[in-house]
Amino acid sequence: MSLTAVPTLITARAAASLAVLWLTAAVAAPSAHEPLAFITNQGDNTVTVIALARSEVIKTIQVGEAPIGVSVDERRRLVFITCANSRQVQAIDADSLAIVASVDAGLSPLGIVADSRTGRVYVADRDAGEILIFDATTLAIRGRYKTGHSPSGVALTPDSQRLLVANRDDNDVSVINTTNGLTEARIPTGKAPFGITVAPGGHYAFAAAVQSNEVTLLDLQGMQASSTIAAGAMPYATVYDPLRQRLFITNQSDSTVTVFDLAEEQELTRVAVGHYPEGIAIAIRARRVYVANGLSNSITVLDADSLQVVGEIKTGSGSRALGDFLLE
Repeated sequence: MSLTAVPTLITARAAASLAVLWLTAAVAAPSAHEPLAFITNQGDNTVTVIALARSEVIKTIQVGEAPIGVSVDERRRLVFITCANSRQVQAIDADSLAIVASVDAGLSPLGIVADSRTGRVYVADRDAGEILIFDATTLAIRGRYKTGHSPSGVALTPDSQRLLVANRDDNDVSVINTTNGLTEARIPTGKAPFGITVAPGGHYAFAAAVQSNEVTLLDLQGMQASSTIAAGAMPYATVYDPLRQRLFITNQSDSTVTVFDLAEEQELTRVAVGHYPEGIAIAIRARRVYVANGLSNSITVLDADSLQVVGEIKTGSGSRALGDFLLE
């Protein structure tokens, strides 16, 4: 299927035994419901909280060991993170900016996605080869799905009916029906898929293949790989801009972001960002793209329209921010 078809489809707390932790460090509090970014810093076991409109770090939260994945539940105003080395999922209250819950989460939790609609939190356990399902309010375990080897990035379709899981060591993506837990398909990708993004319409997804320097476009109607997009060296994650039908791809080893025009089926530019970019997210209304730089310990801010770098914000050590880290 041609990429030119994409734009029409892309418009579109814990159980009794749960340890509850509160952090009391005095830092500037966020204004009422202002847009925030939550950046996981694997190197110093922190989450940096940034007030986006001010481009200001308002708090640094000490969390579990090696935080990587992050996902926001806008309805409950909770931010969930995975801590790979301490084997935890932790919940941060977006208003108090405190950890309010923590729970054991398998052998090596990595990718995470929170579903505001159903109140579920899906976590990829990389070493166990499965998805753990938690209740967003209690962090009680609700179930498990088997996946392929080394599940990494995860994403949900907008209707919450399908969970996509990038199986890094199998070079494919599992498409799991969240109603019955059955795997509907295993779609081949490039080598070592990691970050995965679903387009707003729910009919297409993008899987970044770290070792083959490409992004696979997944047709979720035909359950097949539709085409590939050339990226830079070691693409890690993607984000889609529905207003301009552009895909932004972080290239770890190149320290760049590839910008690809899906309507025109061509690369527009590669933007130099910080060293070893990984997580990426877009604020649609503010027209800003935020890139987490793992070795520069910073966030690069891009203008989504002009594709120019408009700022940099210092973070913690080893910023990863794998997932949806913006609360708007």
